[in-house]
Amino acid sequence: MKKEILTSRHGYDIPCHNCWNGEDRILIVCHGFGSSKLSPMVMALNQEMPKAGVGVFSFDFPSHGESPIWEEGLRVPFCIDDLETVEAHVRQMAPNAKIGYFGSSFGAYITLLYLAGRDHAGERAFLRSAAVAMPRLVDQWVDDRAKADMARQGYFVPDYDYVREMRVTPAFLQDLEENDVFAKYRSDGTQLRMVHGARDDVAPPDAAQAFAEQFGAEIILLPNGEHNLMGEGELDKVLDLTRSFFLNQD
Repeated sequence: MKKEILTSRHGYDIPCHNCWNGEDRILIVCHGFGSSKLSPMVMALNQEMPKAGVGVFSFDFPSHGESPIWEEGLRVPFCIDDLETVEAHVRQMAPNAKIGYFGSSFGAYITLLYLAGRDHAGERAFLRSAAVAMPRLVDQWVDDRAKADMARQGYFVPDYDYVREMRVTPAFLQDLEENDVFAKYRSDGTQLRMVHGARDDVAPPDAAQAFAEQFGAEIILLPNGEHNLMGEGELDKVLDLTRSFFLNQD
C-alpha cells in the first residue's frame, strides 16, 4: 500500500492509499460518514481484492481521516469533486484498467451523485449500506442543541463515536437538501449492486429497497445485518459479493 497526496480543485490535500500493482481492474473506494480510508471495510478490500486481480484506490473525504481541513471542507460538492479528481488520477495512472466504484453509506450516496452528474469511466458500482436517504438521516440530528451550537459557533457535532470529530454546518445541511439521489440519479447503464442489512437502524433498508426498485439496481439483504455489516460471516459475504460483481462471475 502506497500513500499518495492529490490536490483538490479547492486547493487542499486529498490523502490517498494506492493498492494497485498493475491489475487490469481498479476499485475506487469511498468510505462512510465519520469514517476514513483506514476503516475495517476499506482495509479488508486493500488486502483481499488484489488477490483476485483487482487493485484498490482509496482516499479521505474532506474533514475525514487525515484530511487537513475541518468543517469548511465538509460539503457535498467538494466530496463529489474529490472523487472526480481521484478518478482522473487513476485513469492517468492506469489508462487500460477497468474502473469500478465501492461506496459505503455516505460514500455510496456520494458515488450515486457522482455517477448522476459527472463524466465517469466506471460501469459498475457496489453500494454497501447505502445512505440513499442521507438528507433525511442528517435532518434527524438537528435538534435544539444542534441549532444552538450552530448559532453560537457555526457548526454542531453529531452525537456519534466517529473516528474524528465531525462538524456539521448549515452549508452542509443545505447541500444535502439540494442533493436528493432519488431526484438526481438517472440510470446511464452503470450496473449497481447493493448489499444492505435488514436490521440497519442507521440507513434504513426500506429506503435502499425503494431506490433499488426505482432504478433497477440489484439488492441483497443480509437478514441479521446491522449498518456496519460486520456480524458473523458478513464481512466475508460482502467481499465475496464484491469479487464476483467486479470479475463478472455471476
